[in-house]
Amino acid sequence: MTTVNIISTYCMSNSHNISIFIKSLQLRNTDLPASLLIIIIAMKKMKNINNNSIMNYFKKKQTDSNSGARMASQAGDNAQERHASKKKEKGIGTNGHDSLKSAEGQSHTFSFRYKYNKHAVACDTSKTVIGALNTNKTFRKIKKNNMNKEIVIRRSKGAVPRAAVKTDFPCCLIENDELLDIIFIKNGGNVPSEKKTTGRRSFSSESENIVTFNIKTKGGKSVKRLMKNSELRLKVDDVCVYAFKDDKLKAALKRDGRFTNVIFTKHCALSEFGSETIHEMSNTVEHLDGKHFEIIVISDNNQPDSQEDFLSDVSTEMNEASADDLKENVDPNKHHANTEQEETQKKERVKSTKTSAKYYEINNSEEIREILCSQLDILLKLLMRREKLKKNSVFQKFFRAEYDKSVQSFSEVYKIKQLMKLSDSVCQIRVEGFAKGTGFLLFGRFVLTNAHVVKDFLESPDKLSSTKYLEAAFDFERLDSKVKLVPVKKQLAAYCFLTDANQCRLDFALLELDDVDEITGRPRLLSRYLGGSPPNRGGICIMGHPDGGIKKADPCLIVENLQEAADKHISENDKFIYVMTQKSFEDKWNVYENQINYNSCFFHGSSGSPVFDEDCYLIGVHTGGYVYPGEKGKTRSVVEYAYSIQPILDMIRAQAKIKGLHEVVNTLEAYSNKSNESGTAEQDNQTD
Repeated sequence: MTTVNIISTYCMSNSHNISIFIKSLQLRNTDLPASLLIIIIAMKKMKNINNNSIMNYFKKKQTDSNSGARMASQAGDNAQERHASKKKEKGIGTNGHDSLKSAEGQSHTFSFRYKYNKHAVACDTSKTVIGALNTNKTFRKIKKNNMNKEIVIRRSKGAVPRAAVKTDFPCCLIENDELLDIIFIKNGGNVPSEKKTTGRRSFSSESENIVTFNIKTKGGKSVKRLMKNSELRLKVDDVCVYAFKDDKLKAALKRDGRFTNVIFTKHCALSEFGSETIHEMSNTVEHLDGKHFEIIVISDNNQPDSQEDFLSDVSTEMNEASADDLKENVDPNKHHANTEQEETQKKERVKSTKTSAKYYEINNSEEIREILCSQLDILLKLLMRREKLKKNSVFQKFFRAEYDKSVQSFSEVYKIKQLMKLSDSVCQIRVEGFAKGTGFLLFGRFVLTNAHVVKDFLESPDKLSSTKYLEAAFDFERLDSKVKLVPVKKQLAAYCFLTDANQCRLDFALLELDDVDEITGRPRLLSRYLGGSPPNRGGICIMGHPDGGIKKADPCLIVENLQEAADKHISENDKFIYVMTQKSFEDKWNVYENQINYNSCFFHGSSGSPVFDEDCYLIGVHTGGYVYPGEKGKTRSVVEYAYSIQPILDMIRAQAKIKGLHEVVNTLEAYSNKSNESGTAEQDNQTD
């Protein structure tokens, strides 16, 4: 019995009782795709659609193989037809496991990395990424330990490496032996992807009809909030979206589930990087494959919902229903990835998501804000009177104390233990036995430090002085520590001391150690780098050798507003304003695009120290500060700063390509930002 015959029988029966209708068909020994009935009932409930229009709709769909394949019902029929043809070719009967095996895709492998460790996953290409990961026992344990958090999966390959994919991303789009980085973040209200699966579809058989495109997590001008989960925007620069070629862009982004509803109510569009072409939400995604975009606002006017949007939402709901129908037929003995407790929590999350999916703008919000701002002075005076705070300075200390209580980022014991383990990779850079700065093991036998640490000891931009002896001192944690001294090779792997075309400051030197037998087993900090933009708020921790002394750690806070911090420092130290002004001209106190600002006690000798975020991930290299001489010649600083890791890695890889250092190039392949490669290669290893 064909699809159209089934629909015809149902429509002519005028029946709304599925169970009776299915039973009547089963008596005729008919294999019925249940998702068809879901579609028919959904359409019969819609206004102005009768049995004849349903018939016409499906007859039209049957002649259109591309769009028809995208519907869940048609996918069920296609799967059955494929099964039947394969059975006929191979002479396989209707019973047994062979029929199931024919529906699977080709087998391939990929790896996932969580924290320090990599794990291999073997799967068939018809699965989703989360389905493949759930076959791995280690991943199931990791997932259980992060039950109330949202998983972020980042690719190492693709048109835009390091882009985050949803858990329902098709395995057939993951390259063989590709590495996926796994992290967990606070749950920000994204719809769980496990519920938004395409159910009966086989991705591997339709991979030619699937496109992927990448969108920046930070929108263009006038886009205040783009991602539902604000922490996702802080952790990743881009998200990768997949869709079928005949999908409308708006429907694809809605189904993705990570974007706020605002971009669907306002008149928004995609702006393509490189060509600045504008792609409207009503366009299909067919020509977006492999491209890179940012979301922009065309107009703030609310856009009316169209019938087309309604149908796309119905399609999404039908996919969910089809997936639930499929789950009932899955072998209960296979892949128990979720415990009963996890399933309960998942249902609660889905329930809470459904109740809080809509956002409403508060009426007269601008007026309310102005009223609150006008009352700020009165409220502050009331607070001072209540807390018996007589002076402004005491008032500031009160707020500072209250603020400090809420940002104890590194008080958890497990974080302290993790930082202690990472500190084993930090070393002191010594020249002729004298401390000159700090460095850390980046990968393999290579140590990263600042260019200005070794700048005075170069014969050329590629080579250290033949008359000076450089070494890396590990484990200098006490004055009586047994320090491990490792000599540094004369040839520099990479070196850069300039400002690039993107106004990023590059101040690094990649040193190659001569012998690493003494320091085996220490973590390489590249494995603690996740890519993307560094955080612009919260806690950080620096580890290095300030003042040429023993290894120390300094937890501190990122300065969110540099101008306010500078004004505050100057007002508190106004007697040094002349000195500060003079030093700003002498040392060229500039601010760069890749700069991370904070207040630290790390000064001379700490240049080249690694900087970690609140989750102990590498985000930058501590480089300097806006320093000036204070009382009795004591070093003071307006604020200190680090330079973020990504521009450094891009330049190292570009220089390594030119020099033929294939080991370095291959290691950094998964961490490279391809859009910056051409610019960095042109600059090579120049210096200011």
